[in-house]
Order: sequence, then structure tokens, then C-alpha cells
Amino acid sequence: MSNREPLILRDIEHWVAINKPPGVVVHDVPGEKHAGSTLVDWLHQHIPAIARNFPADDPRPGIVHRLDADTSGIILVAKDPETLQSLQDQFRARTTQKTYHALVLGNVQQSGELIGNIARTGTDTEHRIKRLSFSWDKHEAKLAETSYQPLNHYLDETNHSYTLVELNPKTGRTHQLRVQLTDAGWPIIGDPMYSTKESREASQLLNLKRQFLHAISIQFSDPTTNEPILIECPLATDLTEVLNQLQIDASKSH
Repeated sequence: MSNREPLILRDIEHWVAINKPPGVVVHDVPGEKHAGSTLVDWLHQHIPAIARNFPADDPRPGIVHRLDADTSGIILVAKDPETLQSLQDQFRARTTQKTYHALVLGNVQQSGELIGNIARTGTDTEHRIKRLSFSWDKHEAKLAETSYQPLNHYLDETNHSYTLVELNPKTGRTHQLRVQLTDAGWPIIGDPMYSTKESREASQLLNLKRQFLHAISIQFSDPTTNEPILIECPLATDLTEVLNQLQIDASKSH
């Protein structure tokens, strides 16, 4: 587990919303073991219904969706298989809304859409499929869609331009936001994998060693009551500290 423990944001009879800190892997994947340090391990220890309602050998008990290890913020967990199915159905139907905040290098002036194919592949293609961390057949490329809007613009002491952007992914591909923003020319600060020379230099200047990406809110319907639910999660402390190092660029901010 990282130097910060996950925190419970809301605990309901059939589900729980967790604030996942950076550095915590959601669950083990084939070929990788994390020696009891995953979010699933933490859930087994702190949410008794998980161990009670899911098989002991289930590698992802209650996990509705996932976040990259170094992405912080809200993750939703079901306490029983029926709730898990219902919440996953909402994700598949795109009736949920996930909102992220990211600090990117560059000047994002207006709202827009990022649309393209993503696959885990060793080479880029004419469809702008980006390299991911491990290999997939390129024919398995999947459409990724994200809407974005700029929130604030910043400058550092060397006059690098940054934009804090709000992101609403409509699909849930692996590394989607990180890949799409880099492809658009706005790499996320601190991202060690999807980066440019300039973004690596800026990340070093700001002393950020993980991607500035935070799941700040989620909206969905309660599977039992059908009540609309909005859960919000403040920006992680390490990311707030990065913003405090920067100067608002009043000439560009809205």
C-alpha cells in the first residue's frame, strides 16, 4: 500500500465509493503480483461484505471500473454481485458520467472532443493508434471518445504554459485520457509513459513523479432506489501543491 490509505467517501448498503490514492494498484493482473498491496486487498480487510459476497478466488470482487495505479480519486465498488452487474450495465450503457481533472502542458483554448482508435500495439498506425505498455493485436483497436474543456491556465517560472482541463470520457479504454491528450499535443504533466521532452522537463521542474490525473466526480443511479447519485472527491494533496507552484495566466483564463 502507498504512504496514503484509501478513504471511504460514501458507504451505502450495496456499494461504496473510495478515494484511491496514487500508487495503489486496483487489482492484480496476470504476470504481475503486488504482495497484498492492491485496492482489492484493502477492500477485503475493510469492507466485510466483499469477502462475504464474492468468491475468495475472484480477482476483482466488486470492482465496477478501474483507475491506473498512479491516478487518484473516486472508484466505485459494489458489495454484491447483483449490484456489480447493475453498475457495470450503467457503464456499458454510458449513463454514468465520470469527470477527471488533468494538468497538461500547453494552451488549451476551447472545449472539444477527442475521438480516435486505441490499441495495445508495438507500432503507431495511420489511425493514430498509440503505443501502450504491453502488446495487443492492432486489429483489436477500439474507439475512444472524450470531451474536454479548459478550466484554468497557468505559467511556471520559465514561462511554460499549462492548462487545467476537465475531462469526461464516454468510453473506458486502458490509458484513454493519457493517450488521447498526448496525441492531441497536450501531454499530462508527470506522466512517465506518455510524454514529450518538454513535458518531462516541466514535470521535473514541478517535482511531480506521477501523472496529474484525478477522478474528481462520478454520477450514476443507485441500483436499488434508482436515485441519482453524485459523488465528488477533492483534488489530491500532491496535485494541489503543484498548482500552488504555478502562476495563473490571467491573459488566457476564463
